[in-house]
Amino acid sequence: MIGPNDDRDLVDWRKTTTDGTTVYELEYSVPVSEPTGRPRTLFGATSGGTVPAAEQSVRLPDGERIPATDVTFEAEGTTLRIRVEEPPLLARLWRALPWWTRG
Repeated sequence: MIGPNDDRDLVDWRKTTTDGTTVYELEYSVPVSEPTGRPRTLFGATSGGTVPAAEQSVRLPDGERIPATDVTFEAEGTTLRIRVEEPPLLARLWRALPWWTRG
C-alpha cells in the first residue's frame, strides 16, 4: 500500500476527478518523491519473490487496487498525486481474455 512507512506518515488523502481522470492526492508529514522501481512495500506480493509485471498493482488508502501499469505519479513537496490512466485497448483485452497468449 502507498502510505506511511518508517520515516513518513500519511496525514490526509482525497480522491478527485480531473478531466475525467481519477486522481488520488496523498499528503505526507515530510516531502516525498515519485516512486521509482517496484519495491515490495508498494507493489505486488509482500511475502517476497518477484511478481510478473502484468500482476503488479498499487493499493491505495481506500483499499482499491489498480494495476501498476495504469498509474502515473507526480510529487510536489509533501503531496503525491497518483493519476489513474485508462489502459490501452490491447491491455484491456489481455486482462479480459487471460487465456489469449501474446504472440
